[in-house]
Amino acid sequence: MLALGAGGWKAVTSESGTAGGFLVVAGVLLLIAPFVIDRIERVSVSGTGFELGLSREVAEQGAPKTAAIIDRSALAQLTEAYGVLREVLPDPTYTDARAYVQDVLLRRAGTISQREKFDADEIRSLFANGTPVMRVMVLGLMGGDPSLADAASLAQAISKPATHTEQYEALKLADRLWKRFTGPEQAMIRSAAHEAPVSTKGNRYAIVQKILAKPAG
Repeated sequence: MLALGAGGWKAVTSESGTAGGFLVVAGVLLLIAPFVIDRIERVSVSGTGFELGLSREVAEQGAPKTAAIIDRSALAQLTEAYGVLREVLPDPTYTDARAYVQDVLLRRAGTISQREKFDADEIRSLFANGTPVMRVMVLGLMGGDPSLADAASLAQAISKPATHTEQYEALKLADRLWKRFTGPEQAMIRSAAHEAPVSTKGNRYAIVQKILAKPAG
């Protein structure tokens, strides 16, 4: 019964690259293990054939192709683990641990979308209707395969973000992919950046100013 829970954390530790990263994950794992097992191991195969709660949820939202990929790649497990960490350890004491696992999730999602073919319509629908954790996963997928990114999703994430992480990742993507967008799409993103609720201090504000200064077209 521990296999699925271990799978999610194996995905985290396999990308750590450092002993320090492993210790961060190991420490928080001891604290949230009961929650991880409860959330990740929701195993009762449904009519769709998906065992993991997140992949079933993705399939039920009309994205069966995406569900199949994240189910077999352990991305669903990793996303669930990140969601548990955000939910049960919100205290600022664990900010570094949350940031670390979040970074692993984004990198893993990007790596998977570089080698797997996702359906762009499914991805955009998931972003529009998904939970905050799912939206972070989707931004990671967009980062790995820019063809999945669209101006409307990024504009929404910038002007009306569910989390600061979502806004920051969307701003970075908008900046990096700027030349891929048409003039009207750039105007949409620039307008979103102008309306973005950000502090005048920090990385998000710096990227907002960079986007606002970009030439049109």
